[in-house]
Amino acid sequence: MKRSRYLILLLATALGLGFGSCLKDKPFLDVSGTAPVIEFGQSVANGIVNDSTGYKGAFFFEGDPTVPAFDTAIALILASPQVLNDSISVTIALDPTQFAGWNAQGDTVTMIPDSVYSMSQLTVGISPQHRIGNIPVHISLAKFPATYAWGLPIKNVSAADVTHPNTTIVVSANAGTFMWIFEPVRI
Repeated sequence: MKRSRYLILLLATALGLGFGSCLKDKPFLDVSGTAPVIEFGQSVANGIVNDSTGYKGAFFFEGDPTVPAFDTAIALILASPQVLNDSISVTIALDPTQFAGWNAQGDTVTMIPDSVYSMSQLTVGISPQHRIGNIPVHISLAKFPATYAWGLPIKNVSAADVTHPNTTIVVSANAGTFMWIFEPVRI
């Protein structure tokens, strides 16, 4: 009898110690030490899926014929566990290699002509305590022809922490490119 009590006590102690140690584990995914990542966010300008019509593809850019031009922006996102107190500088570039993947789906999108748009800067800043930087884009709607299928493909080339140059800013491999599609509405 004493022996079985001793065995039960020993087993209970071993189980208590064994299961109690998992309470000290870190959560399954601890991102607190993750390096900041620069990426493009999800946007309807980057393509849509309309389940009601079954359409998958470009966000149709209709424009307002009464407005000859407008200024807009494409957002860059700084994803990090905490908001940084640092200035971030991101270099972007045009990336025409994206057309091959897009057009492989049966479309015939080409580069938007320089006469129709302008991007005033290829280096974008993200201010301290902010997570979004803007790439200014000017679009001249008056220069759009009746038919067109254009894209404005952009990629993040590099990112740097201006305040602390030794801090690594990762350029996203999954969301480091963006293609703004301009096509008239298809019915």
